[in-house]
Amino acid sequence: MNRFALLLIMLPVALACGRDGTASAPSTQSQKACGTPASSETVRIMQGLKPHCEGCHAQGARGYFASVDTFQSLLVSDARLVKAGSPDDSELIRLLEGRGIAAFKQMPIGEKSYAQLVSEGTATLPIADVRAWIQGLSTQQRDARPDPDATRITRMSATQVQRALYQQLGLTHDDFFISATEFGIPMAESRNDDLYPMQPPDAVPAPRQLPTAERFYGLGGGSVMNQTAQDRSASPTFALTLTQVSQRWCRLALAKTGNTALFPAGSQRTADPADVKATLRRWSLHFLGERFTDAQVDALYTDVFVPLSTPTDTEPAWVGVCSYFIRHPHWIFY
Repeated sequence: MNRFALLLIMLPVALACGRDGTASAPSTQSQKACGTPASSETVRIMQGLKPHCEGCHAQGARGYFASVDTFQSLLVSDARLVKAGSPDDSELIRLLEGRGIAAFKQMPIGEKSYAQLVSEGTATLPIADVRAWIQGLSTQQRDARPDPDATRITRMSATQVQRALYQQLGLTHDDFFISATEFGIPMAESRNDDLYPMQPPDAVPAPRQLPTAERFYGLGGGSVMNQTAQDRSASPTFALTLTQVSQRWCRLALAKTGNTALFPAGSQRTADPADVKATLRRWSLHFLGERFTDAQVDALYTDVFVPLSTPTDTEPAWVGVCSYFIRHPHWIFY
């Protein structure tokens, strides 16, 4: 976990803006570059909406409620969502009232709109207050400069992990699932849970068995239907799930008949050190997009392949090396 945490390095960026979004220089040009800071009323509105919105919007590209800064820069300063001075033309208001015009008709997602939650007393911030706040907003300026506190690398999402593994290991949906039905509804039924199948709960056809979705959640996957936000942190659960899935899927890929993803035509799968090192060098490009040096290849052969290999069985060694690349920080983060 510490190794992962060390990767989340903030690159120093020299900016003219302070941490609160205000400009250190009084010029109009600097103010425009730095963006409009959040007002106290904006903070109040954010806090009122937060209990009903942060479940799905606490991180990622739509992490509006991760902080006051993200609420201001991602939502308030986005004219597509909040049109200053015009509540009726603001998609935020339309979503809260259950009449959105984009992909979703209401927020939060569910049977009841925010307006209904207010009428029932579940939500305490009246929509009238949100309307008045937007009516009083002046034109908002988004900060065009990078945030010095923003993470410069990000972890692959659960969906990206699944798709990348399918492609790099030469696996497909059919290696894990067969078509089935439940009450006449098409479902994806696991061939064998020992294969560690994984399917997002929102996928079509939906997974029939719960563990397939639980592995997706373990990798930080989210669900619109179940109102579960995705988690792209390098958590212990993610590390454990990725370790288990990578080892099982690598073994499956190595055993799959006719699979050339890991051993293309002409390559040798033997215990000969020269053949093994040639494969390790090729896999560094295949999985990481970088060419390992001779020293790196020698270290990987000595520290991973050799300890897992026996005179009669090299499969554990190949699985270990394959899993090593998938669990490599340069594979996980980008």
